[in-house]
Amino acid sequence: MLIDIFFCIIQFILGVVKMFSRKLIALYVFLGFMWLLFFMVGTSPQISIAILIVTAIAIGLVVRHYIINVLPLKQTRAFFDNMFEEMKFQTGDRYPHFLSIENKGDYIKTYNFSTYCPLKTWLEKKDLFEMHLNEKIVDIKQDEANKRLVSIHVESEPLPNMLEWDDSYLRKANLFAIGRCHYGIVAMLLERDPHAFIAGETGSGKSNILKCLIHQALYKDYEVELIDFKRGVSFTEFKDRVTIHYEYTAVIKVLRDMVIETNNRLDKFRSAEVDNINDYNKAVSGNTENLKRKILFIDELAELLKTRDKEISKILTDSIETLTRLSRAVGIHLIMGIQRPDSTIVSGQIKNNVSFRICGRFVDREPSRIMLGNDMAYHLPNIKGRFMVKDDEFFETQCFYFKIDKSKNKQDTGEYQRLERPQQTTPPKPRAKRVQQA
Repeated sequence: MLIDIFFCIIQFILGVVKMFSRKLIALYVFLGFMWLLFFMVGTSPQISIAILIVTAIAIGLVVRHYIINVLPLKQTRAFFDNMFEEMKFQTGDRYPHFLSIENKGDYIKTYNFSTYCPLKTWLEKKDLFEMHLNEKIVDIKQDEANKRLVSIHVESEPLPNMLEWDDSYLRKANLFAIGRCHYGIVAMLLERDPHAFIAGETGSGKSNILKCLIHQALYKDYEVELIDFKRGVSFTEFKDRVTIHYEYTAVIKVLRDMVIETNNRLDKFRSAEVDNINDYNKAVSGNTENLKRKILFIDELAELLKTRDKEISKILTDSIETLTRLSRAVGIHLIMGIQRPDSTIVSGQIKNNVSFRICGRFVDREPSRIMLGNDMAYHLPNIKGRFMVKDDEFFETQCFYFKIDKSKNKQDTGEYQRLERPQQTTPPKPRAKRVQQA
């Protein structure tokens, strides 16, 4: 009689396991072993009680798993079924089918669906989804391998309003860390994005981003020059290390010298039968001095180009166009700040050759459309240091707040101190999407 009861209990547990979780197959085997042990040793009261206690614990574990993992999934699926039905969001008679929830990091989670509705239809309904979910939707994406899988990416926790720079964020190779988005650290890879625009109104944090990038460039031992008609008052931390140009005569010379340097480097590449600076330095290693990367920072591009002297304006525009077009492979880079993008001042060729864009919030839509091709920067929250970064995708990013400790970062000689690169250094709350590739 007792064996029959125990057998029925085991069958019940096995049915629950089969119904709700394949991951509990180990429990399945364990209970089968317990039943076999019970059958072999007989019906000793002590053994029977012990086995029944173990069985009760196993049942408790199954029930706990159901309550914690299975039941919330069923409730979420029912919620989305009702939501899609209310919205009449379907293809034919098929509604999207909720699959799972995933945590993608500290600030993002995804709702995953199997669907026959095209991605375009999902994006058109984004505002309605936000109202039903009462959550901020960061993005809606389609799986590249399986077009029937669509994920709604939802903010699980707001980005911090301020993120202080720390040298643990320094990236190896030619990556510049910009800030943190919902997916992880946002970084600029010079081999792929050799030039950049940084657009933002006064007080948005644009100059702070430039300072953070200058700091990283100096750390990597790049050659750095700065054009700033405010005479470098915002960049005094680097006055002993960076040459600051604020007169048109000096600026023209710098740009012309960089164009000449670009052509000279291209000639060297042709002789060495290579097509980029990394391969050239490998080819000549040990025979001649390696080429260094050079970065020209411009604090206010529109101010530079809107001179009334048409001849000077043409020289400046032609030089910048040439550099953005030819210098990507030779290791000469332009990072240009601009307070308010204007299509009448910055030529189309310059914009077309600068794909990496960092755009702050503007009170009207036009600057965002010029920089990003959409209104995303217009909708950014009014938080200092909050920018939209355009790479292959768009990332709302809290850029690093940079404040250098001069006593730690300069030696008595006035040179930048080459800090020890910490081994396996991990920034606070690290995670990456390319955002980080280091």
